[in-house]
Amino acid sequence: MVESTVRAKSGKKTRFWRPSPAAQLTIFVLLISALAAGTVGFDAYSGRIGLLGPSIDIVSTKTGRIIRVPAGGNIQAAIDQATSGDIVELQAGATYFGEIRLTTKPLTDFVTIRSSAADRFPEEERVGPAAAVLMPKILARGAGKSAITAENGAHHYRFVGIEFTATGDDYVYNLILFGNGETGDKVPHDIEIDRCYLHPGKKGVVRRGIALNSSITTIKNSYLEGFGFPGEETQGICGWTGTRNVRIINNYIEGGAENIMFGGSDPGSADQIPSDIEVNGNHLNKPRSWVGAASMKTLFELKNAKRVQLIGNLMTNNWVGSALRITVRNQEGNAPFSTVEDVTIRDNVIQNAGDGINILGKDDSHPSQTLKNLAIENNLFLNIADGNGFDGSGYLVQIADGVGIAFINNTAFNKGNIVSFYGTMPQNFIFRDNIVGHGNYGIHGLSDLKSPTATAIFQNNIFINLNSVSSEDYAFPPGNSIVSTISDVGFENPANGDYRLAPRSKFHGKGHGNKDPGSNQQSTLRAF
Repeated sequence: MVESTVRAKSGKKTRFWRPSPAAQLTIFVLLISALAAGTVGFDAYSGRIGLLGPSIDIVSTKTGRIIRVPAGGNIQAAIDQATSGDIVELQAGATYFGEIRLTTKPLTDFVTIRSSAADRFPEEERVGPAAAVLMPKILARGAGKSAITAENGAHHYRFVGIEFTATGDDYVYNLILFGNGETGDKVPHDIEIDRCYLHPGKKGVVRRGIALNSSITTIKNSYLEGFGFPGEETQGICGWTGTRNVRIINNYIEGGAENIMFGGSDPGSADQIPSDIEVNGNHLNKPRSWVGAASMKTLFELKNAKRVQLIGNLMTNNWVGSALRITVRNQEGNAPFSTVEDVTIRDNVIQNAGDGINILGKDDSHPSQTLKNLAIENNLFLNIADGNGFDGSGYLVQIADGVGIAFINNTAFNKGNIVSFYGTMPQNFIFRDNIVGHGNYGIHGLSDLKSPTATAIFQNNIFINLNSVSSEDYAFPPGNSIVSTISDVGFENPANGDYRLAPRSKFHGKGHGNKDPGSNQQSTLRAF
């Protein structure tokens, strides 16, 4: 070391030690080693290099390495060191800070970031908020930044048993951001979130739980709540560019404007349209406490998507408007290739909404393609009506344009119109073997309900006169039936939410192929 002096303003000399060149080199090497080990690092928020907490601990096992990150440790350093098959283990109950990057590396097997108590979460079982005590917490620190992001082309990462939330009182766009406009092999892929808990912090705003702009991605067995705020278009999960081969399975999901949406922002090309999507076994819900306190629109919406399956979900409490929206949108006017194609909506229970399903087959503001091939089959719609806190007209279907739309074997208790047509008539639209409410005006928007066109569309349906309109006000084509009350249909056990047709029903076996009309779905909720 070299001794140096400096004269202070007081005139006194102060001595300090300046490292020699050899000592400076030694310090530099130690600093680089500490950075690699994760004991020190650069904090982007403070702009300083400093201690990052306890060092990580690497344990080798027969199946791979476990990289243990204690409370206060550096997750990023652990992820950067991880290789195929490694486990990055976070301490249950500990708090860690984002923004954590999933780095791009040649992985062939998953790097799993998990709770140290992960074995206490049964596989394929949905977690809830009570499980947070067994979860490490990763915080987004505001300034618009996410808790987790993925580098271009990052792949083979899995999260198990992690709580994601935000700290501070500012704005976060996406709590988790997987992809943001990448193309080709730059799109993040092979990512999983399993048995995790996502929610905003007590202060601030989080616009979106997961931005799902990645491919070969699974979100399952998780709990996403609280993504609803006033004046904000919020979603639990939303994908708009590069989304492909994704599965959303067995989650509880809350979202203000949309619980789940695909589209809503223009992708750069038709190759980036969200495609090959499965949404199965989830519960989509909007809490009553959001009424008047959050901007709300719908439970599930497609604006630009191909090959989507919405199957076997429970969808509850859409307080404003239609529970489902299938609406082609070239959102900013830069994507005339926008479309909705090859969509199946089947085996769902939709309970409590102001309206049923709104279908817009072609953008009415910008050039777009035309919706084609939409199948809505075997769904149960309960309490589709205005009142009791719900805002809407109670229609079952509102539709304009589109090609190849089938509404078959559904049961609905709607207080509004059966179908309201407006604008361009859809082509090859069929409404068959359904049991639904008549509403006050039945079918609206067809000038001649006795025409061959109307008769071809509406075949073998049973309409329930829930609003007790007079027979002079019936509005539906011949070849369909109307009954006065729910009991006249012959449901199995409507008092207990079983709206399947009973063998004693006069309509039993009267559907196409000698099947029963209506849905075979069951619910714990009574219709009215």
